[in-house]
Amino acid sequence: MNNKNVIFISCVLGAVLVAFSLYISLNSSSDRYQKLLAIENGIPTQAGKNNFLKQSNNLTKEVDPELVGLDSQIVTCSANVDTLLSNSPSFGGSCIASEGTIASVKGKYLGGQCCSALIDTKEYHEHLEKLQAYKSMPDIPLDPMHTPIYMAKRWIDYDKKTTLTPGEQKTYDEAYSMSKEKPCCCKCWHYFVNEGIAKKMIKTGTFNSKEIAEYWDNSDICGA
Repeated sequence: MNNKNVIFISCVLGAVLVAFSLYISLNSSSDRYQKLLAIENGIPTQAGKNNFLKQSNNLTKEVDPELVGLDSQIVTCSANVDTLLSNSPSFGGSCIASEGTIASVKGKYLGGQCCSALIDTKEYHEHLEKLQAYKSMPDIPLDPMHTPIYMAKRWIDYDKKTTLTPGEQKTYDEAYSMSKEKPCCCKCWHYFVNEGIAKKMIKTGTFNSKEIAEYWDNSDICGA
């Protein structure tokens, strides 16, 4: 076999390998896209879908299953959680999406990321660990990104009906000034839940202003 034939055969084989690699790559990308699209379609709120799109770089890369689980909760800013407990559950809008309805709230929690998508869960896990310091208090959400709807309603109702004395208000104001997050970054359902929890902590004398501020800071649900 002369050199020209060897060169020709080498070129043909190289082209075949390149074409085969491209074929595999395209099929792999297509399979990944279909898989990610199916996950997106299973997320109940548009805000959760938007978070997933950001985390997956518009359905081009795999997403941590834990993040998918967080996206799949009820992502809303609305403090009116009664609408979720009706026969036709609906939820209010958030900073990143409009309101909507959900077929069933069974197995779902009020979640976070209503302002932006969570990308790294490291700080989230650190917060979960620190929140264990408050486990002696009944009905406190130790994982605020998985807050039961009934629990949120209980604290929101408690917040509405509870007025602090001037001395108690001073403790609240001290906690507010110490905290980076305050009850939350915006006046959503989580804000009023955390305000109700703080009022209960003050009424029972369970925690001081510093501990209340630390609770607020570690119950951050805003996302990135």
